[in-house]
Amino acid sequence: MKEKLFISLFTWAIYIVFAFPQARIIMPDSSQISTNPDSLFRPQTEGEQSLQLNHLIHDHGAEADSLKELAQMTTWTISQRTGERFTTTPDTLLYNYQHTTLPDGQSVAMGFLAPLGSPAFSKIFFDRSELDHFIFNEPYSYYLKTLENQRFINTRIPYTRLDYQRSGNKQMREERFGALLTSNFGESLNVGIDVDLLSSKGFYSSQAVKHNNFSLFGNYISDRLEGHAFMNIGKISNFENGGITDETFITDPEAIQQSFTSRDIPVKFTDTWNTVRNNRFFLSGRYNLGYIDTPTDSLHQGRGDFIPIASIGFSSQYTQQYRRFLSHDTAFVNVNGLQMQRIDQFYPNSFYSTAVDDSIKYSSFKNTVSLSLREGFKDWVKFGLTGFLEYDLRDYTMRDLEDLTFKTHKESAVTLGGVLSKQQGENLLFNVHADIGVLGVNLGEFRAIGNIETGFDIAGRRTSLSAEAYIKNLRPKYLQNNYQSKYFNWNNDFGDIRRVYLGGKLLIPFTNTLISAGVENLQNYIYIGADRNIAQESDNIQVLTARVEQNISLGVFHWDNQVVYQKSSNQMAIPLPELSVYSNMYLKAKIVNELTMQFGVDAHYHTKYFVQGYEPALLQFYNQREREMGDYPISTVYLNMHLKQTRFFIMFYNVASKVIKPQEYFSIPGYPVNPFGLKLGLSINLLN
Repeated sequence: MKEKLFISLFTWAIYIVFAFPQARIIMPDSSQISTNPDSLFRPQTEGEQSLQLNHLIHDHGAEADSLKELAQMTTWTISQRTGERFTTTPDTLLYNYQHTTLPDGQSVAMGFLAPLGSPAFSKIFFDRSELDHFIFNEPYSYYLKTLENQRFINTRIPYTRLDYQRSGNKQMREERFGALLTSNFGESLNVGIDVDLLSSKGFYSSQAVKHNNFSLFGNYISDRLEGHAFMNIGKISNFENGGITDETFITDPEAIQQSFTSRDIPVKFTDTWNTVRNNRFFLSGRYNLGYIDTPTDSLHQGRGDFIPIASIGFSSQYTQQYRRFLSHDTAFVNVNGLQMQRIDQFYPNSFYSTAVDDSIKYSSFKNTVSLSLREGFKDWVKFGLTGFLEYDLRDYTMRDLEDLTFKTHKESAVTLGGVLSKQQGENLLFNVHADIGVLGVNLGEFRAIGNIETGFDIAGRRTSLSAEAYIKNLRPKYLQNNYQSKYFNWNNDFGDIRRVYLGGKLLIPFTNTLISAGVENLQNYIYIGADRNIAQESDNIQVLTARVEQNISLGVFHWDNQVVYQKSSNQMAIPLPELSVYSNMYLKAKIVNELTMQFGVDAHYHTKYFVQGYEPALLQFYNQREREMGDYPISTVYLNMHLKQTRFFIMFYNVASKVIKPQEYFSIPGYPVNPFGLKLGLSINLLN
C-alpha cells in the first residue's frame, strides 16, 4: 500500500511540474538562491543584524507574495546578562520545512534513539554547546525552551502560528502540535504564548516519549525603558527499553523466519522511564540614558529621535530542574546462579537493593547588573562597551547512599565580565566577550571569546569573511565530580578543562558556497567512558573540522550539499566520524501565483566509527568500543508545499531501507531509527 502511495505521489508531482495545462511555472531567480532556505519573513537589512557568525549565510531570498504582511513583524533574542537585543528571523521556512521536523534535521549527522523527542546529540563536534550545570538536560537540548532560543516579538498585526505533524498508525503514532499566539498592546508592549506538545508511542517496544512545554513571554520597548519577561513550564517523560537485544531483526529480517513488526523486536527492559522537568522564570529591565536629537532643519519640525548614550540593566532568573529514573521492571530472574531484579542484570554494580528510583533536584537563582556605553550615539563612537556582574546561587538535592536520605549541596558563584563590540557599518564588525569567576566555586574560571567579520563586494554581491577564536578555562560541573545512584557512584576531583579554538568562514554568494574550518585543543576533557563511568583525559586532544556547503541550481532543479570532515587525535575520548554528508536534491517552482512546490529526496550519511552508546540510568551518551556504525544513508522522499498562509508536506522516511541490503539503519548501537513510513505536516500562519 505504501509503495503504491509513493508511486502515485511521485507521478502527481511530475505531472504538476511538467504537464499541468493551465499552470504558469515561475522560474526562481538564481540571484535569490542562498545557502539557507528561503524565509517567509522579510530578510533583515545589514544594519538590523547583530554580529553572529550564523548570519553570514542568511541571505534569505524573496519573501512569499501572500505573506508580505509579515514584514510588519520584527523578532529578536536577548543576552540574559546584558539585556542586549540581537535581531533574528522567525523560525518559519518556505522551503525544507519538512526537514526541521525530524531529529536528523538538527545537524548534518545526529545520534538519537529513534522517536521524535528522544535523547539526541550531534555527531559534529563543533555543533555541540557548552555543558549546562544540570547535565541531564543535555540529551534534550534540541527540544527545550530556554531564554537563549526564545524569540521576542513586536508586531503591528496579531499573529498566530499553528503547527501539526504526524506519522505512524494508531499503535505507533507520533504527533507534535505547536501554537504561537502573540499580539501588541500599543506600540511598546507585546505579550505572547507558546505551546509545544509532543507525543510519540514509539515504533519499537517501550519507547514512548511525551513532552509538554508551555511558555509565556513579553516585552516592553520604549526609548527609555526596555523590559523582557519569560516563563516556561516543561516536562519530558521518556520510556526506556535499553535498546534491542538482537540486531538481526533489522539487518537480516528474513533470517527470523516468522512475521513480526518493529514493536515485536525484543528489548532489554520494560516499565522503565526517565522524567525531566524544567521551570524557568526570567525578568530583565534596561534603562537608557540619552537625549533627543532635535531637528535643526525648519522643514522637519516636531519631536526628534531619541539617541541612547548609555544603559543600566538588571536581570533575574530562577530555574528549577528535576530528573528521576524509575523502573518497575523488578521481576526476579536467575543470572549465573544469582537472584536479582530483571533490570539489575544489565549493570555490574548495585548500591542499594530496592527497586531503582533515583532522583535529583537542581535550582539556580541568578541576578545580574550591567552598565553599557552604546555604540554610535556620536559619529566618532565606533563601538559599544558593556560590563556586568553576576551572582548565581545553586542548590543540588540527591540521594545519599550511606543512609538513603536526600541531602542538599549549596554553592554560589560570582562572575565579572564585559563585552566590546561593533555591530554597525559594513566593512568591519567585531565582538569580544570576556568573563572571569571572582568568588565561589567558579573562582579562576574564565572565558575570552572573540569574532570578527569583514566583507567586500564582487560583481555587486556581498562576500563575507569572518574569524572566531576563544580561550576557556572551565571548572568541572558539580555533577561531573559528584553523583550517587543505584548503579553509578562517583566522587571525583577533576581538574579545570582548558579549551583553545581558532576558526573562520568564507561566504561566496555568486557561487552559493560557504567554506569554514576550525581547530581546537582540549586538555582535561571530561567524558563518559566505555565502562559507562565518568573519566577525564589529562593529555591534549586536537579536533580539526572543515565544512563546505555548496548549493547548485539550474532552473527548477536544485542540489544542496553539506560536507563535514572531522579529525580527532584521540578517538577514545572524542570519537567522531571522519566524513559526514547531507545532500538534498529537489525541484522548486511556483505554480500559478499561489502555490509553491518543492519535491525532492535527501539523505544523511557518515563514515563508520565507534558511535557513542546510550545509558538510560545516566541519561547520557558514552564512548562505547564494541560496535562501529555508519556507512548507511538515512533518506527521505518528500513533497513540500506552500499555499498562501499555509505550509504542508508529505514525506516518506527511511526510504533507503527499501533498496539497500543489508538494512543497517542504526543511529547508535542498539537503537535503529524509525522504519520506513509516511509522515505528514501542516503549518498555518494567521494574521488578523
